[in-house]
Amino acid sequence: MDFGPLLVSLSRPVDIYCERTSAVFDAEPLNAISNFAFLIAAYAAWKLQARRPEGAHSAAIKALCILIGVVGIGSFVFHTIATKWAEWVDVIPILVFMIFYCWMILTVFFEWPAWLKTAACGLLFAATFYLEAEEFAPVLWGGAMYLPSLVFMVAAGAGIWMRNAAAGRAFYAAAALFVLSFTARTLDMPLCNDIPIGVHYFWHLFNATVLYLLVRTLILHAPARIMPANAHGPDSGSGAPASPRAASTATDAGIGFPLFPQN
Repeated sequence: MDFGPLLVSLSRPVDIYCERTSAVFDAEPLNAISNFAFLIAAYAAWKLQARRPEGAHSAAIKALCILIGVVGIGSFVFHTIATKWAEWVDVIPILVFMIFYCWMILTVFFEWPAWLKTAACGLLFAATFYLEAEEFAPVLWGGAMYLPSLVFMVAAGAGIWMRNAAAGRAFYAAAALFVLSFTARTLDMPLCNDIPIGVHYFWHLFNATVLYLLVRTLILHAPARIMPANAHGPDSGSGAPASPRAASTATDAGIGFPLFPQN
């Protein structure tokens, strides 16, 4: 089998951002450096989760924290290497985070059965992957793939709000910031003549905050399901699940940024 054409295709340069004016490694300094915001967000979410009691979803939430960091690394690779294969290094972690977070939301707040979660997450994946295709590249300057996630956030947020108003407000705060983030991404090329360095780096800064807020919603507002006492020893709690509202009320005070722990 001849992999030559595939390798050529994956190695072709990608130049779709205002800041990039050449093919050199550091042609997008702001777009590249701004990805460190994802590492900060990942650390902040991890520290916040570490301050919570171990629960049934703790491992999954920690995996989401790690994924936030991987998203930043993938985006850094893309904005420095700027080839087709590097674009996939950027896109795949984002897609994995989106699908995994969708699964967690449907598990934690909606308690859907596995087959229904699989169908919903499969639909989100299919719609996103379809809009990532080459023919949709000119639509919203490559941002069409994020529209299914925005639709999901609006729909899921309404359902969460009906079950837990505090969680719904937190989720919609992330959704509102995502709209602002998406706007910055979309305006990068149209504003290029007026702002030569572009505005794509705001997409990174806002989106890192969005991912942090989304994971924070799970950490602070998910119905408490503490691990059984025998899983942690005889001094652990009773393990009885609390109501969604009780869990939210108990965590409403814990809204400080986790880089600055509250005493």
